[in-house]
Amino acid sequence: MARRIIFLLFLIACVVDRSVNVHCEKQLVSSFDKHDNASSSLAELFSGKRIPLFRYITNKTSRLSTKAVQVGWDRGLQTSLYVISVGLGTPAKTQIVEIDTGSSTSWVFCECDGCHTNPRTFLQSRSTTCAKVSCGTSMCLLGGSDPHCQDSENYPDCPFRVSYQDGSASYGILYQDTLTFSDVQKIPGFSFGCNMDSFGANEFGNVDGLLGMGAGPMSVLKQSSPTFDCFSYCLPLQKSERGFFSKTTGYFSLGKVATRTDVRYTKMVARKKNTELFFVDLTAISVDGERLGLSPSVFSRKGVVFDSGSELSYIPDRALSVLSQRIRELLLKRGAAEEESERNCYDMRSVDEGDMPAISLHFDDGARFDLGSHGVFVERSVQEQDVWCLAFAPTESVSIIGSLMQTSKEVVYDLKRQLIGIGPSGAC
Repeated sequence: MARRIIFLLFLIACVVDRSVNVHCEKQLVSSFDKHDNASSSLAELFSGKRIPLFRYITNKTSRLSTKAVQVGWDRGLQTSLYVISVGLGTPAKTQIVEIDTGSSTSWVFCECDGCHTNPRTFLQSRSTTCAKVSCGTSMCLLGGSDPHCQDSENYPDCPFRVSYQDGSASYGILYQDTLTFSDVQKIPGFSFGCNMDSFGANEFGNVDGLLGMGAGPMSVLKQSSPTFDCFSYCLPLQKSERGFFSKTTGYFSLGKVATRTDVRYTKMVARKKNTELFFVDLTAISVDGERLGLSPSVFSRKGVVFDSGSELSYIPDRALSVLSQRIRELLLKRGAAEEESERNCYDMRSVDEGDMPAISLHFDDGARFDLGSHGVFVERSVQEQDVWCLAFAPTESVSIIGSLMQTSKEVVYDLKRQLIGIGPSGAC
């Protein structure tokens, strides 16, 4: 779906204990975004953004390792998407990949003549467990490429192609190998794309590929089921000079995650025309407790998803118009100055952090997610002055609750119960 923001997370391997529901081994990761309906000014906003990359293992009561290691800033990634470090192959080779809940096919850059390379490029010939996926196999069919196979002695390999809404694409050959998250979390025979060529490859920056966490048959969860039937993450707040965003680390957890009492859940909704995404039934948006005057059909026509691979949030033009007008009214009353040269941007030096408008999402089953004020705005520089702009853009396609709106909260995908949950702010 959307593409281009990079975020730091912890990878968590969970161990059950009688006194505590779950112990977790956490490994930090990074991020990037892919929905390109935004105006050019908003698109320019994200260029050059960097979030530090860490590895972090906790906690002291866990039977797993407790050593914490800070890798530090990685300016060489050249992207703004949330990414994580995983191992691929035998022996495992480190891959820095985006975690994307908006797509299902995983892929990495591989060795080949004239291919995009960096020191971490996956060398499939050096892995003792790596094998090509053949045409005519069930996995090739699941990957959507079987009808295009040239199943002959000369062309026996299963091709893949993944296209994104920003116009970029990855294509090559499907392989299978061991995907490693930690010493206790491995997925043998994991099918992924070996990227042999890309369109818009510069948009991928220097990340090694993408980890598809969507709902399709090629996703990590579908390939590892029933071993892993749940995952969760917390996207860190970005740091700003005003101090609104001060934390810089988050986490990603794969496996059976214990149910938390402070996480609110809403049901996943199936859509026959799109089985690659986890949809939810959003019916209303409220700002500071007051619902906007919008019909639920505004959101139900195309559907709504949470997407870790999209920094901005995207809603229908009608909804955006009503939302932006309500935000404008509140901010002007609280001392903000409207930026004349940029739509939906404000000088908020006179607005206290506690007076920032807070957003809540309401769902058909009665669930309410209080997302607060984090992620409602993004900071940018206009004429050498820092201003805050509404972090929403219009779309005529699927509506997206982007990563900015999800920051600092634990987001849970529970496939067994077919639920998506969000906890309160402050989880990371």
